Amino acid sequence: MKTYIVTDLEGVAGVYQWENRDDQSLENMERRLRQRRWLAEEVNAAADGFFSGGATDVWVNDGHGAGYTIDMSLVDSRLRIFHGGQRPDYCTGLDETCAGLASVGTHAKAETPPGNLYHTMGLGIRNYSLNGISVGETGYQAFLAGHFGVPFIFCAGDAHACREMEELVPGCVTVAVKEGLSRLSAKTVHPLTSREMIREGAEEAMKRSSDIAPLTLDPPIVFRCEFIEPTLDPENPPPNKRVIDTHTFEIEAEDMVDFMNKMYGFDPDYTPVWKTHRSVD
Repeated sequence: MKTYIVTDLEGVAGVYQWENRDDQSLENMERRLRQRRWLAEEVNAAADGFFSGGATDVWVNDGHGAGYTIDMSLVDSRLRIFHGGQRPDYCTGLDETCAGLASVGTHAKAETPPGNLYHTMGLGIRNYSLNGISVGETGYQAFLAGHFGVPFIFCAGDAHACREMEELVPGCVTVAVKEGLSRLSAKTVHPLTSREMIREGAEEAMKRSSDIAPLTLDPPIVFRCEFIEPTLDPENPPPNKRVIDTHTFEIEAEDMVDFMNKMYGFDPDYTPVWKTHRSVD
């Protein structure tokens, strides 16, 4: 059984402020290196729990920022990591061969004060919704997994994000390693404690995975994005997008994969290299 983990940074224990990749100061570089280590160790803990719970393979999507946040020198050698930019599709490697989708380092969606570092994709977005259901980044991914019949089984991060996913996916296992007090502060467990909690939760989630229903939507898929500030020109809509007003656009699609292709301009004919050629194993 293969488990797929999507990672972020804002929900990792010990992280409480925005990453600034443009700041070249020694202090900032040291902070970023430390946070990358913390994320790698939380990923290892989740993977170890999944293996103990019955997983035979774990694939990890380095999902934060530019896609190079996990400290690879510390990653469990059993894992396979998707990283870097210009990826060929959304959540590359997530498909019907996976037994469950998980998230590590998870933050709450936009408009969720006092969640620590809450946002959805960018600070300018007020809300994402799919067929009228408000979703954050993790809910967005959970519905994509559901397209393939894959359940969302595990969430580790801010308590506000955990509650968000518990409401969206009944039965999923959540581990709150921090609780946001404001957008820029949190009450956090020690990183060593977070790893113990994540390992135990991931093992339980793997054992429960067959009892959790995948998230699905009846077609057509109608995605709506709402910006905080006036951003769009109704006279010049972006490709595949229907502009409702200066704050809002919609995309209509046949299914979640079609939506992701329209949203990001991916090639709908893309076939993963491991399905046609010998791959890394």
